[in-house]
Amino acid sequence: MADIGKKRDFFALMLFYDNAHIADGNKTLETPDRVLHRYDITNIEQYQGLEYGEMAARIVTVMEHPRLKNNTELIVDGTGVGDAVIELLRKHGLYPVPIIFTGGKTAADNYAKMGNVFTGTAGRLAGARVLNSVSVPKKDLVDAGIVLVQQGRVAVAPGKWKDRFLEQLGNFKEKHNERTGNKKYEAGDEEVHDDLVVCYLMGAWWILNRKGRNAIEERRLEPDRTAGWEPADFM
Repeated sequence: MADIGKKRDFFALMLFYDNAHIADGNKTLETPDRVLHRYDITNIEQYQGLEYGEMAARIVTVMEHPRLKNNTELIVDGTGVGDAVIELLRKHGLYPVPIIFTGGKTAADNYAKMGNVFTGTAGRLAGARVLNSVSVPKKDLVDAGIVLVQQGRVAVAPGKWKDRFLEQLGNFKEKHNERTGNKKYEAGDEEVHDDLVVCYLMGAWWILNRKGRNAIEERRLEPDRTAGWEPADFM
């Protein structure tokens, strides 16, 4: 997961590792074994002051790692200034899926002709379409982040950025506009950024809605808004 920021803002990367294992079925009830998916956040990176080319280069370097190459889904924040970096990633042969944060009510896939997304393919694949981005209501992203915690399906590995991530997570608030009645989600303290939270929310939504949705055995819990993020649940 990658959150793209302007040069003065933070650029963040977060790696989710699918730690799948087999759970024995109930012999008495004769239920089959199940594949359980847990996710370890094994790597967090944060940079400030990078130009778009430098952001793209860092993502390419990470994706070229032998354990990740051709084995990893690349989800990128496509809201705002993300387009420039996404174009550079595609020129490097990567297939980023941009997530566009919206205020709508339902998620929507946005497709485009392959030649408009990947240069050099128009002639060979005329008429072919490719997923260009996914528009997701910010509320859905936040709900996914809460559910993943409640289900106990995510853990953060110890490291340099763990404390900062948990600080951002605990500072991420739901705010109400009393005049319009609308809600928005953002950092409660301007001194605490939310770039790491953005990466986490994109990862949580993708896991619950797109990645092996038929293989997930966990119950779908309704988010308990009164409980907050409960960052202490992260191990």
